Amino acid sequence: MLLKNTMNSFTTSTSSVQGRTYVNLMSDAGFKAVYGDKNNKSLLIELLNCFLPQEVKVRDILSYLDREQDPVIDTGKRTYLDLICKGEDGSIFSVEVQQRDEKKIFERCMYYGSDIYRNQLSENEYYTHLKPLYVIGILGTNLTHENESSWDTDNLISHYYQVEKRTKEFAPSTIILTFVETARFTKDLSQCKSNLDYLLYWFLNGWKYNKTGIPEALEDIPITEKLSRACEIAAFSPSKRTVYNKYMMTELDIFNQLHYAKEDGFTEGLAKGEAKGKAEGKAEGKAEIIKSMINNHLTVEQICLYTGVSESEIDKLIESY
Repeated sequence: MLLKNTMNSFTTSTSSVQGRTYVNLMSDAGFKAVYGDKNNKSLLIELLNCFLPQEVKVRDILSYLDREQDPVIDTGKRTYLDLICKGEDGSIFSVEVQQRDEKKIFERCMYYGSDIYRNQLSENEYYTHLKPLYVIGILGTNLTHENESSWDTDNLISHYYQVEKRTKEFAPSTIILTFVETARFTKDLSQCKSNLDYLLYWFLNGWKYNKTGIPEALEDIPITEKLSRACEIAAFSPSKRTVYNKYMMTELDIFNQLHYAKEDGFTEGLAKGEAKGKAEGKAEGKAEIIKSMINNHLTVEQICLYTGVSESEIDKLIESY
């Protein structure tokens, strides 16, 4: 069965720490384990300075907000970002890894960001106390641009401000969106020149190496040398490893649910067009599984592969979710 074979390969690639030397920074679990660790503050500062607009320089991180402890609940949506921190000048930075193809990425980032921006003020504080919020999305897929020829492996970071349409005058900084389209990065190691190049290369390829197999070129670059040490799973404390494994296993649990559902026959039942009432019940169950996969940042392509549902059907579900 295709699903069973794919499940086996998925289990191998996302299994517990015994089968992998380094975390995958493009996963929620890996990103949080490394950049959410206060001991790795210097790595977070380097990441922010690579991705933020050139005029923004981060010199220190004063505090972190644990997004797991401070979710925003509104109109039935559980909304939170992966990592939120405050710079030395009071500016706030929210960083999220987003693997799946998000059709409403701008709207969602503004929706999340507006809560963070608003919550800066305590009761009786004035608007003058508000500081800029920079929302950074590290994307596993590409955005759609009007002029695609302007975007390539050397031009894959976009910054969105509020600008007056006629004069192009910038409004005071409030919520600034930054998107890093990692799928546009096509350089091999020999083509990497800048810190940004090496950072993106490690994000996409670092998890594939074992400890003795890292190329010397990466070990000689300060940013990747430090990242490799921070990403080494064997060096995690027992408590950190437990949390990391918990998050990594979440995706696998979803696939197991789907696997058993398929064994029970509901996927085949849908394909064969069983009685309407039965099919509707199974479709509802399948929709819930797909929603769980969406929440855990699986790509549309992955969901199509494991469910057999068409991309257009998944897009409709995302739109209504």
